[in-house]
Amino acid sequence: MSTTNQNTPSPRFLPTEDHFELIQTAFGDWIFPELNALHFAAPHPDAFQHGNQKSKSHALNVLSGYFNGHLHAQDRLYIIIGSDSGQLIKYVQTLDPLPRGSRWLFIEPEPYARILQQTPAISDLLDDYVHLATPETWEETANQLLIDDYFRIGGVIFERSLAAFDHPTSTYLSLVDTLDAQLTQRRYAVVANMGNEPFIAAQIANAVNFYHDCSGIKNIFEGKKAIILAGGPSLDSQIDWIKAHRQQLFLIAVSRISARLQAASIQPDMVVTVDPFPISLTVSRQMFDFDHRCILVASNHAYPGIVSRWPHRLLYTNTLLPWIEKKPEDSQDSWVPLNPTQNLNSVGPTVTHTCVVLAAYLGFKEIAFAGLDLCHSPEGLTHASGSSEASAGPLLDFSAIKVTTNLGHLAWTTPDYFGGIGALENLARLLGSQGVKLFNPSPNAVAIKGVAFTPLEAIDWPIVPFDRSALDTAIKSTTAERIAHLERLKTTYRKMADDVRSVEQLAHLGIEANRAFFHGVNPKRQQMHNRRMRAIDRLLRRRYPEAESLVKAMAKRNILAADLPHDFFALDAKQAERMGFKFYASLTTAAKTLHPIFEQTLNRLETRVAELDRSLIIDEILERYIKFDEPERALWLAINWHLDPASVLKAEKIYAQNLEKQIEDNLKANQEKRHPKASLRLAEMHFSQQNNAALEALIRALANHPDEEQAGPYWNYLQGLHAELKHNPAQAMEHYEQVITTAEPERDALLLEHCLLRVSSISLLVGNHIQANQALGTAAQLNPNHWKIAGHLAELRGDMPHAIEIYIKHLQLFPGDSSLIYRLAHLFKNSGSVEGIRECLSLVDFCTPAQQEQLREKLSSMISEMTKSSTSNPN
Repeated sequence: MSTTNQNTPSPRFLPTEDHFELIQTAFGDWIFPELNALHFAAPHPDAFQHGNQKSKSHALNVLSGYFNGHLHAQDRLYIIIGSDSGQLIKYVQTLDPLPRGSRWLFIEPEPYARILQQTPAISDLLDDYVHLATPETWEETANQLLIDDYFRIGGVIFERSLAAFDHPTSTYLSLVDTLDAQLTQRRYAVVANMGNEPFIAAQIANAVNFYHDCSGIKNIFEGKKAIILAGGPSLDSQIDWIKAHRQQLFLIAVSRISARLQAASIQPDMVVTVDPFPISLTVSRQMFDFDHRCILVASNHAYPGIVSRWPHRLLYTNTLLPWIEKKPEDSQDSWVPLNPTQNLNSVGPTVTHTCVVLAAYLGFKEIAFAGLDLCHSPEGLTHASGSSEASAGPLLDFSAIKVTTNLGHLAWTTPDYFGGIGALENLARLLGSQGVKLFNPSPNAVAIKGVAFTPLEAIDWPIVPFDRSALDTAIKSTTAERIAHLERLKTTYRKMADDVRSVEQLAHLGIEANRAFFHGVNPKRQQMHNRRMRAIDRLLRRRYPEAESLVKAMAKRNILAADLPHDFFALDAKQAERMGFKFYASLTTAAKTLHPIFEQTLNRLETRVAELDRSLIIDEILERYIKFDEPERALWLAINWHLDPASVLKAEKIYAQNLEKQIEDNLKANQEKRHPKASLRLAEMHFSQQNNAALEALIRALANHPDEEQAGPYWNYLQGLHAELKHNPAQAMEHYEQVITTAEPERDALLLEHCLLRVSSISLLVGNHIQANQALGTAAQLNPNHWKIAGHLAELRGDMPHAIEIYIKHLQLFPGDSSLIYRLAHLFKNSGSVEGIRECLSLVDFCTPAQQEQLREKLSSMISEMTKSSTSNPN
């Protein structure tokens, strides 16, 4: 095997298309050894000696232990890369009946898909629910399975087979990355504006802390310039310039970089937060150290723990309430809805998109970025220093999508960032038509259409301090105004809580009417129950339209799940009853979910009034914080009531304990994606594509890994691959020897297997065939797929006894390998062993029926020929 550019091999030995073949294992499983020998090959104690004695499927046992029911949930569309030689299709079909509302779409490269589709044992398992497609046809099949409907209920699950997970082929590598990117983009396109339970719950909770929307500050900085501070690694190279020119700038920062800004003694004018999940607080917890000059702009569904704790001025985007208020019949002409009509309306895949929309809303016409990369840095980092991601090291486990940087270099990004790139291009196009210019000074950031690559110092910034007094003047209110707002909100929430209870009661009646309709035997009474259900639906729409809308929004996922296509292929009365039941049951469940949210929020509203009118003493307010699960609010009280920090210590301690657990979970998640072992997948892809630059970037990433001991063997392996691409086999061997001596066999088994294959390849290159054979034999102990090629190599060396020994080991695992059975029989014939040929003959039953007759005749002919020869030549 050569290391020239034309013939650089993948670290795995792969057959040509002519040799793709399903082979039976000792346990009776038919597999492609090049894909699944690692997973399903195991010696049967009697396979070689006693012929075709099969046991329970070893492959299904392995898959059952690995997936453990994870592929059998209801209302899911499973999109799975690879089928593990069709065994994963068998595993899915072991559950009878299949889970309601679910589909399975397996995607295999064309040669494998074609063979599986021509194999009755697999093709017979493909039906309306289980499908097999190729990379060229999967999208058409997914559309037929109504993938967008599954996206709307969060039901699309992207999985990898064992073969795809252990990435034996470059085809699987690129397929995983491509599919992940396409699914991420499509998911965002489908669900961006849907809203669901966490977002609605956060919006209801946040309203008690919101008073100022953004309409009062629209266009107050018309024609001026601003900088948006994002969380990418390029922020570190721009932070000094920003600090030096701070007084001339208006800074809008994403909340997650607060730690980095604090370390540089930089305070933004505005900090922005969007996501409703606790992780937002975990990564942004240092934002509360900014002083009163910093203004928080929060999405209406931002994480309530952040909104509640923020002690300074606060603005919110979008609507205040997650429903549209109906004007009361007895209201005055001066009645104004709680939901603002001219507020900033922002939606986007990242908080940075919200920052851009905010800056344009404020009137800025030139907007520069700092820290907007949307791809990995040359060192493999995804976030600026000071973040939990940067502390955990370079990201190594991700679906890699190739992008171009502002300097024209290639870089890698993840599917979620890739989706953000497209969304930002659309936003740049929209703002460009309004005369807004966007600039990105980072040379290593992804190149984005409509965002000019311009260094910060090349932009014509004003030389005088930025005057933000118009902003400070616009955000003002009196205590009386805020209390009046809270009282009105309290009235609105109480009415909505009562209406939601009415919706729940009507939904219960709907369940009863639905059951009575389908179980009744009297047609007249059935018509009555049908009219009853229609009356319930009318009552919901006419008397409780806001509450019905809110409950349906909370129940959207379950309602959509009830309409999945699984049952429409043969919709009978029982299924129709089930659909009606699920619709009303979804409303009931959503209403029950809303009850405690409204109860808790109403209690917090009482607390907010007490904060303003000071009708309660400090300790009583603090007890309410703890009782109604908002201990984080103690900071607001301490700062706004000018309290000694010691007086709020109890609540602050509870907040700190809750936060500590979230930090631990976040750190664990970051470390898992940065384990050195994860670099193997990308390393093999870069090597197979002869991508030196990408391999060098991955080497730099591992060099920066915080766990030097575990990263060391992987760094050496990558250096060896890099040396091979540089046509320096001697240097590559030095690095591979370091891998073999420093890797931990159990933890780094996959690394050792790949390294041994490279050693074998280089040994062949330099003519050391014995060493090549030894390396292959050792690799075969880790992955038995390599026994066959090790035997071939022994034959080429003329070491027939060694070749026979290795082939026997292979056939103990794959007794259905007809070509090798015949090859081994020839070796036995050449060595004069009739008994050896008879042992080969005992394996014929493991081969496909189409192969058995011809192979049996050939082996019997060999035995007959040798027997006659022995009889005619007794000496």
